[in-house]
Amino acid sequence: MQITICLLVFLFMVVSFSMNKIPMALTSMIGMLVLVISGCVDSKTALGNIGSNTVITMIAMFVIAAGLNRTQMVHHLSKMVYKVTKGSFTKVLAGYVLVTFALGQFIPSITALFALVCPLVVSMCEEMDISPSKMMYSIGLVAVAGSFTITPIGPYAASFIEDNGYLTEYGITDYAFTMFTEMSIKVPVVLFVLVWAIFFAPKFAPDKPVMPIKSTEGRKRAQREPLGPVQEVLGYAVFAIVIVCLIFQSFGLPSWVIPTVGACVLVFSGVLSEKEAIDNMGLDIIMLYVGVVTLGSAFGNTGAGELVGDTVAGLLSVTHNSYIIGAIFFIAAFVMTSVLYNRAVSKILIPLVILTAMSMNCDPRGLMEMCYIGSMCSVLTPMATSVVPMMMGAGGYDQKALLKMGWIPSIVMAVIAVGVGMTLYPCY
Repeated sequence: MQITICLLVFLFMVVSFSMNKIPMALTSMIGMLVLVISGCVDSKTALGNIGSNTVITMIAMFVIAAGLNRTQMVHHLSKMVYKVTKGSFTKVLAGYVLVTFALGQFIPSITALFALVCPLVVSMCEEMDISPSKMMYSIGLVAVAGSFTITPIGPYAASFIEDNGYLTEYGITDYAFTMFTEMSIKVPVVLFVLVWAIFFAPKFAPDKPVMPIKSTEGRKRAQREPLGPVQEVLGYAVFAIVIVCLIFQSFGLPSWVIPTVGACVLVFSGVLSEKEAIDNMGLDIIMLYVGVVTLGSAFGNTGAGELVGDTVAGLLSVTHNSYIIGAIFFIAAFVMTSVLYNRAVSKILIPLVILTAMSMNCDPRGLMEMCYIGSMCSVLTPMATSVVPMMMGAGGYDQKALLKMGWIPSIVMAVIAVGVGMTLYPCY
């Protein structure tokens, strides 16, 4: 009976994530409550997931990223682009591509990232008498597929701790992620995206909008007074110190201690107000994570995980080729993201990957990365992420133009990700 309940909760979460009619965090919490009430997992385990080291670290890193964004970093970057790149289309495009990439290492929302950069690009296009259709796809591509954190910085600098949390929850102790695991796979993909966005994407972009250009409803940054000199320095310093400490594992301290100290310093010093800190804790992402790992506990407790893993492993038993298996999961994530929200896709597939790897007795790390990267490389349809319809509106693209601009980079990104990822982290 409990196996059936686990599978039904999993199905509910898949369908709800896919339809996106209710917030994904709420879906995750509903699933967790059903699992606790039905006895598939005990309340101590569920509550332990909420207060875990992983969750505290994630919350603290979101606050620290908000502190950095409260500084004048964005203003300085934009001012630099205007000063250095005026007069040359390629230089201007390169400037904003690199600014988008740089900001993407610090801003956890790709929607907020695109909304921040888009008005700057539109203003530059107007000043240079260039159609936004020649630039906007490059900016959107980099925001979605080129700016997912590849360096050990930003709000997701501790994402490897989240991945290890998934592995631990499913009882996997032979393999672990480090801060540089994702970086080692993503660097080649992102380098390709940057080069394509600057030098090749404009050649495939329409010279004029094929659809009426719509104004982008960006998240307008509140007009706030600049920080004082001490707070401005602290915004940068706290961020830098926390990242260095995470790289060296906080000198033997638990992973959550240093980021939490940093977050407290930001509030105490006035870089962030208490309300700003609370608003930027990323609680929707936290609740989504907690529900998914609780489902993992239930899968392990009831035997449902073994059933699911054995089923998928049986389908893949015809091959032990890491590249083929990795390509299957990458393509699955990519295709699903073309019709579903990208964050939902990765959360749906990660438990499936881990359970399959357990049944196949293989390394799950490369396969997990294929799901993450595959879900962030699809910009072929407006259903993939909210950035795509924003990009289509700002650039005047229709679906045909989107496919024309996107099919070649999509194929190349897949080849690079699978080739590099499954070489560095093969299944066997």
